[in-house]
Amino acid sequence: MVEPPQYPEEHRNERKLLTLFALACAVLIALGIAVPLLTDAGTAPAPVLLGDVSNATIVEIRDHRGRVALSGEFRTRVDAIGNVEKDAALVEPRGTRVIGEIEVEIPAADREHRRPELEVDVMGLAPREAFTVVIDDRVVGAFTTDDRGSVDMEIQEGEVQPRSRGI
Repeated sequence: MVEPPQYPEEHRNERKLLTLFALACAVLIALGIAVPLLTDAGTAPAPVLLGDVSNATIVEIRDHRGRVALSGEFRTRVDAIGNVEKDAALVEPRGTRVIGEIEVEIPAADREHRRPELEVDVMGLAPREAFTVVIDDRVVGAFTTDDRGSVDMEIQEGEVQPRSRGI
């Protein structure tokens, strides 16, 4: 009868370490999959609530730590049918202009079937990061940038924010 090969002690130790390493990797991978699923499970996306932004002057894009990434001052105009349109070009805190703007459209009083609308169109932010839209120091929405650091979203007040890239 042939006996199984006997490996030196150092080979057995290497095999044990390799087995422990593989087990640790498997646990980390399982946690990496489970944690995002568990943390999102009980949270429903919030609807956008612009409130009265007719006198709004400042808009900010804040990162997940609450720091201002971009900001701008609204300019206001009234279109031919009475809608109030506010838009702001965005700049970094250092004054560098970024490609993008925030727009808010407030329907004329006689257009009851229309709701206020928020548009965010920005390029040049950090990729795959969460940001909030803050108007006059009040959070009105949130979004996550794509893999190029961009977002192009349009949403009406009361609509639920899409989970993946929503405002």
